[in-house]
Amino acid sequence: MARACCSYCGLPLSTADERDGELFCCYGCYLVSRAVGGGEDAPRSWHILRLAVGALLAMNVMMISALMYTGTVEAGAVPGFRWALLGLATPAMAILGYPFLLGAAAELRRKRLSLDALIALGAFTAYGVSAANTIRGEGHVYFDVATMLLTLVTFGKLIETTAKTRMGQLVRSLERMLPKQAARVGPEGEEPVAVGALRAGDLVRVTPGGALPADGRIERGRTWIEEASFTGESRPRSCGPGERVFAGTVNGEGEILLRVEHVGEELLLRRIIGMVEEAREARAPLERLSEQAAGWFTPIVLLLALAAGAFWVAAGNPAKGALAALSVIVVSCPCAMGIAAPLAAALAINRAARAGMLVKGGDTLERIGQVRTIFFDKTGTVTTGSPEIESIRTCEPDVTEPELLGRLAALESRSDHALARAVREEARRRGLPLGALREAEVLPGRGVRGKVEWAGRTMEMAAGSAEFIGAAQEQAAGTEVEGPVIYVAWDGRLRGVVRFSERVRPGMAETLRRLDRLGVAVAMLSGDRPEASEAVARAVGMRDVRAARLPDEKIAEIRAARREGAVAMVGDGVNDAPALSAADVGIAVGAGTELAEQAGNVVMVGDRLELTPWLVELSRYTRRIMAQNLAWAFGYNAVALGAAAAGLLHPLVAALAMVASSLTVLSNSARIQGFAAPEAALVPEAGAISAPADSVRT
Repeated sequence: MARACCSYCGLPLSTADERDGELFCCYGCYLVSRAVGGGEDAPRSWHILRLAVGALLAMNVMMISALMYTGTVEAGAVPGFRWALLGLATPAMAILGYPFLLGAAAELRRKRLSLDALIALGAFTAYGVSAANTIRGEGHVYFDVATMLLTLVTFGKLIETTAKTRMGQLVRSLERMLPKQAARVGPEGEEPVAVGALRAGDLVRVTPGGALPADGRIERGRTWIEEASFTGESRPRSCGPGERVFAGTVNGEGEILLRVEHVGEELLLRRIIGMVEEAREARAPLERLSEQAAGWFTPIVLLLALAAGAFWVAAGNPAKGALAALSVIVVSCPCAMGIAAPLAAALAINRAARAGMLVKGGDTLERIGQVRTIFFDKTGTVTTGSPEIESIRTCEPDVTEPELLGRLAALESRSDHALARAVREEARRRGLPLGALREAEVLPGRGVRGKVEWAGRTMEMAAGSAEFIGAAQEQAAGTEVEGPVIYVAWDGRLRGVVRFSERVRPGMAETLRRLDRLGVAVAMLSGDRPEASEAVARAVGMRDVRAARLPDEKIAEIRAARREGAVAMVGDGVNDAPALSAADVGIAVGAGTELAEQAGNVVMVGDRLELTPWLVELSRYTRRIMAQNLAWAFGYNAVALGAAAAGLLHPLVAALAMVASSLTVLSNSARIQGFAAPEAALVPEAGAISAPADSVRT
């Protein structure tokens, strides 16, 4: 069940705080939403006026109080000035204080003590004592403390809400990336339709500079696609017919026709939004510690305030006892403690998302920094995932290349594996008719089999490794070729071998060097034969290679490595999903398959593997920020509460210190927003990697 979220900043609510029929995480969000326009009928003008009048009254109270503190006011005029203070403070308290009273009352009905209760108790206790002493004509007055406490807390809440609002800006900016309309091309011509009316299979025209309205593949035209909002890659990607593109990205100079594949909630953009919202609900251990500490802090403070007041009363100084109790309540506002870890975690998740790394929650973010071993899949991960057919060899004189390729393309028509896509692209490029596929069965890590009808003849086909095609194994032994290959058989006989070439991703070698400097061990975990995997590993400088592993064997390798520390798995494709789930952190590359995305804790929207060590660094950096925030929050409260209980801290100074503490935590957390991501790799791609191999699913 999805957790309720704040109507303003979008953060999930640990407890529902309903105001004016909407849910808010704090008074600050409620205040800002009303001041800048939250709901459709938000009384914006009233709240701006309320803030202005309340702050103006509080400032006048402060100025008159300053005159009385300095002795400028003659003794005979003091009672008149006190009544003037009462007259100014009363409307100020009503204007600024009633939201805190409402919040405290709501929490008390739930049998809880909240931050609102502390603020209301401190402010209205100071006001009540001052009003009583004014009427009696004796004793101290603290109207300045009461009104300025509410003013400063409100100001601090506004600053805190401004910082938290950044966490909701990502989702809102993603929503705005989708265009409102699309130009659908049909038999009767082109017509403008709402994006929500598009369906899979529609043909859409996208003009230069226009945003793509749906996920799909380019049917016609060549252009550059700007994908920075998804991948963090500042340079546009060159795209042509058959290439996959996503809704919300921006078309470059060329006009294209887009064949729609996904719409609505199936859009990658929608899935990203869902993952970002899901990430906000998962709490890291330090976040949970922060929230729990803020929860039990309030009753402890109240007990300490009572104890401090009772001590000074027993010591014969009731005035100092009242001042000490009030100072304890004012200075103890646990704002800094409550936001110390959650704010840092949320900002880090947003920072990663802006770079193209979608982290599913603060718990995942924290685990990434603790990883000691990272396994990389080969095909589609260390290599580009866009292999090309290098050669086609037929093994029977009556089998032609077009028949072999056409049948294989039909057999692979339901697979999203990189080699399968290369087969289909080559068949499409040659203009070959594709056969009809029936009763297909995919065995991850081994191959695929099914019945294919082509040119009026139906054959029972199998394609994959030599071991997988079974009856043709002895024949396959005499057809060793270099490079990743697919062995193709039908009617129990080997009919041909399709050889591929693949390229190492740019920057992969530097990625491994950075991980090594971070103390993270790396290894290749591949389903391909050892020779092919070792050839790729040598090209990038990877020494630990574990090849020829089926999906269950990959899981066993990961579980064994977890005994030495936290493990991450980086991969894509259906056969990587079990390994991604088995690891402490699963990183799905290039928006992977939907199954891989669901299994992974992190989704790398692009294919910039250099972001892997960067994410480890971001996790460790964020954990340091959280620790600093918590140390400051606990240390500040320990010192401030001690000084307040000893009667050494005036309530007004305590209020200023409370705001300063929150600002310190906010500014320290804000540094995460500037954590620099690495530039995209500018080195040219390595040449094609060729080595003996025979696995179709790696």
